[in-house]
Amino acid sequence: MQLTAEQIKYVSDYIESKDINWYELQVELTDHMVSSMEEIWEKDPELTFHQVKKYAENKFTGDSSFKSIEKKRKKVLRKEYNSEQWKMIAAYLKFPKIISGILLLALTFKISLYFEEPRKCVAVLFLFLLFAAIPMLYTYLKSRKIDGNRFLEIEMINPIPIIFGGFINLGLSLGNVFKEEIDEYPLVLFLFCCLWALAVLCLITGIQLQNKTIKRIKKQYQLS
Repeated sequence: MQLTAEQIKYVSDYIESKDINWYELQVELTDHMVSSMEEIWEKDPELTFHQVKKYAENKFTGDSSFKSIEKKRKKVLRKEYNSEQWKMIAAYLKFPKIISGILLLALTFKISLYFEEPRKCVAVLFLFLLFAAIPMLYTYLKSRKIDGNRFLEIEMINPIPIIFGGFINLGLSLGNVFKEEIDEYPLVLFLFCCLWALAVLCLITGIQLQNKTIKRIKKQYQLS
């Protein structure tokens, strides 16, 4: 026995009322619950809509509750996102892309040596990345809601941890700790340049992955 459009809307609103704010999860959980209700109703047509809904609800408890499913999905998406980004970074470390990376690293290191206090150059390099990440932050804030809907996948590519954490924050923090060593030992300076180059790759791949995710979501859900 199939649910009517009005009944499906009721189920969708019910799931949203359970603090499930992500559109793709709302759609997925609504489909699962509607399918479950239709199976129950098929077996016992004498049940009322609310009785069927109650029986279906019992399947979404404990580890299978709506919030538990959301938590698991976040974990899976975060793992997939990190894996995809590291694959993209690895691609830049292979021929022929690695040539441009080596040239950038060599140029950065050579320029740093001209500074009387190379640590200042290191600080400028990492601070530059903070400003370079602003467009990524703008795109994220602009796309947090698409046609009034929020998406968990977009939330998982939140650039704020990249901007204020990760290799950028690590570079600034370590640069402050080892500022004397940076000025005194070229090898230490070179290692910081390597860390900066890795941070650049994280930023570039983060932007690419962000654009790819937003484009795919718009296409999948036919959003503007």
